[in-house]
Amino acid sequence: MEDLKNKGRRLNWRQACELLGCGKSKFYELIKCGILSSYKIKYAKRGIWVYEKDCICLIEKQKN
Repeated sequence: MEDLKNKGRRLNWRQACELLGCGKSKFYELIKCGILSSYKIKYAKRGIWVYEKDCICLIEKQKN
């Protein structure tokens, strides 16, 4: 398991969409397809979070 400290900050869907340059629908599609890893915070009523490093890695993969 990768050290979580090296994954950077946590992003909500709005922050992730801004970084990825996509809309909300595309963001959730990336998660549903397993392209982007996500998680939910225990005891939170709603919301999906992603790590900044995962978004950056996805951007780099798309450039290549």
